[in-house]
Amino acid sequence: MKGTNYIANSLAASLVLTGLWSLNVNAQPSGSWMEQTLGRYEGQIWAAGDLLPATTEFREAEDGSLEGSYTMNELGEMVPGTLSQCEAVQVRVMHCVWNDVYGTGNLEVTFSEDFSSFNGYWGEENSKPEFPWNGSR
Repeated sequence: MKGTNYIANSLAASLVLTGLWSLNVNAQPSGSWMEQTLGRYEGQIWAAGDLLPATTEFREAEDGSLEGSYTMNELGEMVPGTLSQCEAVQVRVMHCVWNDVYGTGNLEVTFSEDFSSFNGYWGEENSKPEFPWNGSR
């Protein structure tokens, strides 16, 4: 009987540990996928009634958070901007605050599974993001 309890307890412990290990492997902390977003993306931003050529770059800030920058080509003039307060909303979905000469607002982007591209939408401060913003490596 003593041996049977030991085997049953060992089996139960193994199943619990296997289940916990499986959950841990499938869980993906935001930091691990957010690191995969780092780099430069060429794409377009909707502005002034048109999709303008744009470059968007995400990088790690000194404090370890995520930030970025972008430039839009508006009729031959390069318009720079910054991305700050970038945070994970869910896996592969990130929210940032954009700022440039035209104002400040919200950007929400969804990255492809391999992080080779993103599709997003921006809006002015206190409004829902609805204008396209995309990029690919």
